[in-house]
Amino acid sequence: MSVFTSKINPVTGKSEWELQNEDYDYHQEIARSAFADMLHDTERNQKYYLGVKLAIEQLHCKGRKAHVLDIGTGTGLLSLMAARCGADTVVACEAFQPMAECARKVIHENGLEGIIDIIAKRSTDMTVGAGGDMEHRANILVTEVFDTELIGEGAIATFRHAHEELLEKDCIVVPSSATVYVQVVASELAQKWNRLQPVYDVVGNSVLLDTPVKMHQCPGAAAVHDIQLSQFPRDRFRTVIPPTPVFRFDWSGKLPLMKERSNVLEVISSAEGVADVVFMWWDLVMDVSGTVILSCAPAWAHPLTETEDVLPWRDHWMQGVYYLPDYISVQKEERLVLVGHHDEYSFWFHLFNKKFWTEDQRLQRPLCDCGLHIAFGRTRIGAMNDEDRNYKYVSVLREHVTSNSICLCLSDGSLLGPLAVRMGAKQVYCIDGNSLTRHVIQDYVRHNNLQDRVVILSSVQDLVTLITVVFGEPHFVTTLLPWQNIYFWYLKNEVSQCIATSAVTVPVGATIWAVAVQFSDLWKIRAPLHSVEGFKMTNFDKLIESSRSISDSLVEAHPLWEYPCEALSQPFSILDFNFTQTIEDTVVAEGNINCEGSGTCHGVALWVNWDLDGNPEHAISTGPRGTVQVNGKITWDMHTRQGVYFFQTHRLVDSACTFVYKVQFRPHDGDVQFHFDVDSSHD
Repeated sequence: MSVFTSKINPVTGKSEWELQNEDYDYHQEIARSAFADMLHDTERNQKYYLGVKLAIEQLHCKGRKAHVLDIGTGTGLLSLMAARCGADTVVACEAFQPMAECARKVIHENGLEGIIDIIAKRSTDMTVGAGGDMEHRANILVTEVFDTELIGEGAIATFRHAHEELLEKDCIVVPSSATVYVQVVASELAQKWNRLQPVYDVVGNSVLLDTPVKMHQCPGAAAVHDIQLSQFPRDRFRTVIPPTPVFRFDWSGKLPLMKERSNVLEVISSAEGVADVVFMWWDLVMDVSGTVILSCAPAWAHPLTETEDVLPWRDHWMQGVYYLPDYISVQKEERLVLVGHHDEYSFWFHLFNKKFWTEDQRLQRPLCDCGLHIAFGRTRIGAMNDEDRNYKYVSVLREHVTSNSICLCLSDGSLLGPLAVRMGAKQVYCIDGNSLTRHVIQDYVRHNNLQDRVVILSSVQDLVTLITVVFGEPHFVTTLLPWQNIYFWYLKNEVSQCIATSAVTVPVGATIWAVAVQFSDLWKIRAPLHSVEGFKMTNFDKLIESSRSISDSLVEAHPLWEYPCEALSQPFSILDFNFTQTIEDTVVAEGNINCEGSGTCHGVALWVNWDLDGNPEHAISTGPRGTVQVNGKITWDMHTRQGVYFFQTHRLVDSACTFVYKVQFRPHDGDVQFHFDVDSSHD
């Protein structure tokens, strides 16, 4: 059965009704879960397996039965491990009903249903005793309730409750403990994800737009910025404080788990620089003796780097980046005080010169009071700080804006409107449909004393003036994929009656580009499991595939700079948009491109080049940075997400193959549909 759901179309901006499967939200939650990603993590699986095996052996050696509790069982994998390792009883709880049912099927598929009992509820709702969910307390707990921030999924509360209500006092816990590490660095690149810099002119390098004082002084937001830190360019940061343990969490129950605490560490700087960014990761100790360790460290700090060429890939546990509320200049071998804090779900950090440190320092959790960190994501702030990108915009505005120009800026949270005034525009109107980004731009206007020539409107319906220059980045907060920002074109058409026939349009158009790729690891998020550590996962694969077919688009958005891939073809353009024309009929583009490389093709990466004024030197690309070499690693723009079209089955390709594409753009709903295939027939 199907139902109609209401949504805002990110391309047309219209509210529309969409026919969806009545269980669409249910299927989307399954498809978007990270279960498959975790289960492709071989190191994680093997070390959990070893930890469970050692725990059961330890109890059996003492002549005791092993009663295992698995909290958040998911597919039932950890329970299967416990059963195969000889556990006497296994109780597995899973609150997400579809996964609880899937776990039952997976356990049955592997012939272990007689040992494992599935309880479809949260562990905090479980009861122990006659007639309860568990006849008696467990003496082994195995669980994986961690995220990038370790405690963000409520691990502290889960373990506290388990020890109080569900476990014996002398139980064994897998994992037994965790340690959180931080590395304080100086990084202009990372800091540009946090604070907006002034915008400079292409002529004389003078400041065109200064950053409001309250944004300079804002402590920022404590929310973690999770990234694949191993892909962060090594030459774009300098270590000020080497990797240092700041917190240890004892999951075993032998020490109390505190919901909130601070830890003050005296450290010595290893290099000079402006200490402004904190890298964070953690590890798990999987056994009582502390010999089996699962580390989430980035490549340069990982314990396996000396013995293995390829580190385990995991997307469910990345590394975290935090931005110090007050950054300080540090000399080499200077004495510093690093203060770490955590509450029940998150961390934050402060750094001080030792000579200025006092116990009564203000150490509250950083809260944004300037609006910037609430209105804009990290990558958007990075894009606005991109000097090369800003140089192109300023160059084009300087060329087309005159003292008689009446300008219209169509973008959310864009500085192009105020910049046009600095170029000499007579009047600028900014249509910004998002109240949060609108307030930030208003602060820029006030701080730079541009109120008399900049008018910020919330809707195109409020525009009544004849426009001679219309421009945009384009960027809109409702879009996810790069080409969805052609919403600029739709807005322009909505106010066509207010735009002079001779008006200049910037950008004049856009082109969707593509390149066939072989991913190092990202393909795993769409790949079936088949089996994990010898356990069949057919039923799980069927569940995920069924839900994806209902809820998933063929194209996903990913920040590809974090996910290494090689080009198997030269980049090729597949669809053009001309913003100087009206939006008319459906466009279909099809063709083929030779495969010049060899390897396993996992899919096609997609991006947009924005043609600002017809000059190729002024094009803004959301794709590769630099020339793409076939069978070479692609360097991607770090400030946007690219689209990825995954093939359902991976294709072995060589120079005899051809990539075939068909793209359809339907103007009435703004939908762009993609189809790619590989023709491997030989002449």
